[in-house]
Amino acid sequence: MNPLSHYLRTHLVGAAAGIELAARGRQQLDPAARAMMTELRDELESEQRDLREFARRTDTTIPSVGMTLAQVGERLGRLKPNGSLTRRTPLTDLVDLEAMRDAVAGKIAGWQALIAAGDERLDTARLEELLELGERQHDRLTEAHARAAHRALSRRQTPPH
Repeated sequence: MNPLSHYLRTHLVGAAAGIELAARGRQQLDPAARAMMTELRDELESEQRDLREFARRTDTTIPSVGMTLAQVGERLGRLKPNGSLTRRTPLTDLVDLEAMRDAVAGKIAGWQALIAAGDERLDTARLEELLELGERQHDRLTEAHARAAHRALSRRQTPPH
């Protein structure tokens, strides 16, 4: 398999896991974070369609087994300790937002790499749009993360400014 195809397959698997993580993020305790995660999941599904199109254009096969394993792995990741065995806690929200922020940072690097590749089969203008969207997503996740950190870790009762 050529390096570009392997790279696209890797990011398709990551996209599947990211969609699952964003879906779980719709359980965030903070209503603003829940709404943001719902919007993010829709954006990630659209981006996954773009990745599938890039795969099609480069004759890359879709890694269906890998994508299924990524989804299962994300679900197993829910079994992390959060201070409560039976309910979602502010610490769960914080850790989930950190994971999502890390995933989006990886996706941003992926768009940057595909732009740098300069492959004529890839739509560079669309890749640049996806890069900008990823950067906006990262900014929104960073803001939600700060709020979640305050709720989970701070002794103060008023939110930071």
